[in-house]
Amino acid sequence: TAINFRSIDSNGNGARLDNYEEMELNEYVYFNGEVVKLFRMPQGPDSDMLFYASNGKRRAYFDTSAMAHALDEPAYVVEPHPPGARLVSNGLPVFPLHYENDDDGERKLGTDSKLLFTAPADGAYLVRVTDARGYAGDRFVYRLMIREPKPDFNVTLNGANPTLNAGSGREFSVNAERMDGFDGDIQVVVSGLPRGFSVSTPLVIQAGHTEAKGALHAALDAAKPEETDAASKVIATATVAGQVVTKEVNNFGKITLDGKPKLFVYFEPDSQKQPASPVSSGPGRPLEIIIAPGQTVPAMLRIQRNGHDDLVTFTVENLPHGVIVDNIGLNGVLIPKGESERQIFLTAAKWVPETDRLCYAVENQAGRQTSLPVWLQVRRPSGKVAVAGK
Repeated sequence: TAINFRSIDSNGNGARLDNYEEMELNEYVYFNGEVVKLFRMPQGPDSDMLFYASNGKRRAYFDTSAMAHALDEPAYVVEPHPPGARLVSNGLPVFPLHYENDDDGERKLGTDSKLLFTAPADGAYLVRVTDARGYAGDRFVYRLMIREPKPDFNVTLNGANPTLNAGSGREFSVNAERMDGFDGDIQVVVSGLPRGFSVSTPLVIQAGHTEAKGALHAALDAAKPEETDAASKVIATATVAGQVVTKEVNNFGKITLDGKPKLFVYFEPDSQKQPASPVSSGPGRPLEIIIAPGQTVPAMLRIQRNGHDDLVTFTVENLPHGVIVDNIGLNGVLIPKGESERQIFLTAAKWVPETDRLCYAVENQAGRQTSLPVWLQVRRPSGKVAVAGK
């Protein structure tokens, strides 16, 4: 492939690439010494392909350093192999990655360098620190720290002290800070909400990702929370180096209840394709949508207008990575003025593993009201062979 349309700097998390149709999410791409990972495909003719980012900047993998890249610079989809691996010649180039770094690839240390090194055998190893520009002198002073990695994580809830409209919801997010190579799943469980309030729980920050989103919802007849009700509890759990680690997360704080919104949002299965049945018979349980890897299924977005009569645009949040709202066109997901529903289509890539995710719809014109969450279940087909006439 090659960079088209425009050059990219060392921070941008997107680019226009030739032959992107032949690529797949989570593949690595090599740009002249930098390795990035594909996060999202272009969503239209005027859209970038997005790479994984960290702290708002493009993340570089395998301890490579992010750098600027020129228009028409060639790039290659690559696969990592351990040092010393014997590769079958296929006519494509092989790029060795040395243990060297200029700027931290995880974008946490600014212009400081960071390397993860696993010694292949017992012995003495040399660590060399040099100026990236080739400068040197007696007054060039550096501090070098060498330590064993300590994989760990911290989770922060964003969206505390929310104000909710009766009968509607407000979105929030949980963000993970991953340390020293920990890249696994993190489960976040919320409990202790005031009566009449519900929330997306559990949430899972997927392996390799740093964020999950959820919706906090107030019933139409919910009572205003008292000061003593601000005792919600948020717990994050993950398996780190073979040990289960549990950490307490900041909670929602004070929850305030306001009047009815100008718009109520509903996100549901398409009843003509999948019955709109809850996951269990318990009260208040979310509806479910089932999709198989490589499959496209319909769903419905509905609104009840209560003062907002113009068009409404939406996004569907917290879908598993590899599941998208498909066929959105140039205008995105939109319900025009005077209408109250539309059908959308969810498509799962072939590689998406079996998983359960609480996803929701959020509108953009009337205070970002959210729907109740829906259980999206990714399930592989049973493997039964269909026979004509049966």
